[in-house]
Amino acid sequence: MLAEVVKDEIFPKERLIHYNIEIDTLNTILTELLRTNFISKYFTYDCEATDSVDFAVSLNEECGHCGETLLDSENHIISETYKLNSNFLKLIHEHKKNQLKKYLIEDYRHNLDRLKNRTHKLIPFLGAGVSIPFNLPNWGELLLELDKGLSDTNKEKYTELIEQGDYLRALSFLKQYSLLYQTEQVLKRDIKDIIKSRYKKESNTNHHNILDILKLDTEFIITTNYDNAIADYLNDYREEFVMPIILENLEDLQDFLDEDEQNVIHLHGHIVQYSSMIVTKEDYDNLYQSEKIMHILNGIMSNKTLLFIGFSFKDEYFKNLYDKILEHIKGEHFIIVPNLHAFDAKELLDKNLIPIGINVNKEDKHDHVKAIKTILEELY
Repeated sequence: MLAEVVKDEIFPKERLIHYNIEIDTLNTILTELLRTNFISKYFTYDCEATDSVDFAVSLNEECGHCGETLLDSENHIISETYKLNSNFLKLIHEHKKNQLKKYLIEDYRHNLDRLKNRTHKLIPFLGAGVSIPFNLPNWGELLLELDKGLSDTNKEKYTELIEQGDYLRALSFLKQYSLLYQTEQVLKRDIKDIIKSRYKKESNTNHHNILDILKLDTEFIITTNYDNAIADYLNDYREEFVMPIILENLEDLQDFLDEDEQNVIHLHGHIVQYSSMIVTKEDYDNLYQSEKIMHILNGIMSNKTLLFIGFSFKDEYFKNLYDKILEHIKGEHFIIVPNLHAFDAKELLDKNLIPIGINVNKEDKHDHVKAIKTILEELY
């Protein structure tokens, strides 16, 4: 848990409360860490009389600005603060080193080093894999739930398209041949209903990567996902309401770039405004043929380094998406890929997509999350 805040070394107790740990348990952990000299306790105080902020080791100390004793004063806002001691930092450093050795495929260490040199202009680009820990289906699973209204013969062809990762053609096929989905409105509504009914917020931060991504503190985040899991956690992380942005609705590009508030851009719409969702090949082609959209994409992605997380490079969906983006956005970008073979890595490199291969135990449903977490922690 404390490894989450290690980059700051000094941290308030309130930050740990965000990790949904019961206060009694948290106090027990902190007491034990104090006893073993892994952390030191301080008090941060805000002197209202002089509008100053300072630290104290004990509440029996006098304020260094107004002279009042902190314990008896009503003019100071006081919070518990902790500092990680060097012996604990050494343990954490050793743990992170071992985790990296376990999860990073050694052949891609140089690629990770290249990525670490570009964190100042990094933009996470998130796919369906990031949302799976919240009980949400990946693209293929979502489409299989929509096969109602197809004849047996058409179901076979529909399933074949899904297995090929050709999801947009599968949706177009569904709209054409399903008796239930003769209009896009009905199709989009059912997709929205599936996502809303399946979504479960995961409180254990070891079971998802959203907070790891938020801690990269990038200018903004891009996703092709329809769900609002990222904005949901961003609301908690920033302690303020964050409205997810639909790319097509972005009116003032310069104003958006000036905000630098880690907003979430939904490239293909989201379920709050489900009519915005890009669900067929026709939708997809219209989006990327729009001069307005291309202007916005050029504006927000120029001179940026994209880090693709949660995509399968074998899916036709991702290949088409990346090709569309690459037509307008030049430069080198990165992708995190589980159990990557050198043969497949070459295909990615040919597209200026630099792979970072990670070892993932397919039998452990949380191992993929742990591996991504290990890589992202190297970027803080």
